[in-house]
Amino acid sequence: MAPSAKARGRPAQTGPRARRFMGTLLIAVAVQLTVLGASLASFTGAKTAGPQALESATLATPTGLVAANGGCSAGETQKTNVSATWTASAEKPDANGNAMINGYKVWRSTSSEGAYSSVGATGIATSFTDINPSGAPTPQVFVGNGAVATVHAVNTLTEAGTSITTGTIGTEPNGMAVTPEGTKVVVAEGASHQAQIIAVASDTVTTTVAIPAGGSESRPDAVAITPNGLTAYVVDGANKLVYPITISSGARGAGIAVGTQGDPGAIVVTPNGAEVYVANYGSHNVSVISTSTNTVTATVTIGGATGKPIALAVTPSSAHVYVADQENAKIDDITTSSHTVSSTITVPSMTDANVAGGGDPNILAITPNGSKLYVASFTGHKVTDIAIPGATVTGEIALFEAATAAPNALALTPNGCQLYVHEHAHNVVDVITVSSDALATHVAVAATGDPTGMSVTPNSASVYVANTGGPSVSVIATATNTVSSTLKEATVGKKPYAVLATASPYFYKLQAGHGGWQSPLTASVMYPLGWNQGGWQ
Repeated sequence: MAPSAKARGRPAQTGPRARRFMGTLLIAVAVQLTVLGASLASFTGAKTAGPQALESATLATPTGLVAANGGCSAGETQKTNVSATWTASAEKPDANGNAMINGYKVWRSTSSEGAYSSVGATGIATSFTDINPSGAPTPQVFVGNGAVATVHAVNTLTEAGTSITTGTIGTEPNGMAVTPEGTKVVVAEGASHQAQIIAVASDTVTTTVAIPAGGSESRPDAVAITPNGLTAYVVDGANKLVYPITISSGARGAGIAVGTQGDPGAIVVTPNGAEVYVANYGSHNVSVISTSTNTVTATVTIGGATGKPIALAVTPSSAHVYVADQENAKIDDITTSSHTVSSTITVPSMTDANVAGGGDPNILAITPNGSKLYVASFTGHKVTDIAIPGATVTGEIALFEAATAAPNALALTPNGCQLYVHEHAHNVVDVITVSSDALATHVAVAATGDPTGMSVTPNSASVYVANTGGPSVSVIATATNTVSSTLKEATVGKKPYAVLATASPYFYKLQAGHGGWQSPLTASVMYPLGWNQGGWQ
């Protein structure tokens, strides 16, 4: 510290000159304090940090961004929401004791390469619900025709149909699958011994993949696609093989040996993309295929070596795969981490007298939040509600034609509000309110087939039902649960069995902020609204 005037041997100044000096000093101090006070006070809303301006925008990029189903809200049967969550920032507080991050902003695009726009801010909350997002391309519904070599693409807005010449898929409601981004559809054509890849943008076949004969002519009758959209797994039910196909090129990998299939077959990919599960109806077991090696890593016995697995469904968490055992009227719960049956649940009979050597692969449905498993019991005349995980039967739902109902297909709306149950014996679709398991109503449709294909649009607004004997497709409006239109043969083809609605992909990024500063955007995460991960079709 500099010595005072007195210490240096000079007398202290007094009088008007000294008073002027002290006044100037006080003003300067007051101005400086005002500046500092303004700086401190404005830290939460400007590019400042305590008494000094931030040298650069160094806010850390947020982490842990995940997009998932937004659930069902009362009265919102025609809305499908997306929920985004992320990890709270751990950056230290500022000079005022405020969190360094004082706001998050969510950005959305409808394509991986498209422009992003802000869809909302959350303050310091680490979650955001995107209510009924829009802007994605209009979904299409693809209708596969048994015994007729066509697939018809239907615009869900205009209901105009485009006929696509393909192979013959046979009578398989799970003979088609779509990529999560909705750009490609893969068709397993059992009667034509091939798989074809359709470009959704042009509704044209881009690639034909031959499924070779083994001990007998091939019968590709089921297909599932990985969550990254890169690989399709096609079941050859005639030769007990599963073929991985690279969707971009159509390259077919080596056949993976599994057990004896039923017809139709059942196959699912876990939502984490790690494994493929294949129901081996005639071999009484389920094969587990690792997607990283395309080899069978486990074989799970069903029903004590007497089971006949005809349907599969996997939880959104990938932790459990549920297997419908037709022979023993049970549901086996496979814990995926150990590949063991952790519990068995008794349900009414699922025997389907109309399908020889098999049954219906779409009689299981898991709600988007993973809390309920529904089982359609064909000769049990009802639907069973099982709470999962834990596998506890919470109710058995009597259908409209209670004593004679023959449910053979299920379809949940993507928002999880309503369950649609196709009832083969009476050509009706029963509607169940998921929150209460109450039978809300039933909807008459045209003459259907067995098995029957059903699919729901991404916004949960419409259910499409294949009427093989119509020939037509019934469109049920979920808001009123009435048939809003019936698509005739010219639009959907002569023998509609398979029905598949494309998803609406939405891409999300996140940004953290502090006043005028903003962090870099995170990498994008995609939620394919309406894509039935690990589902039954």
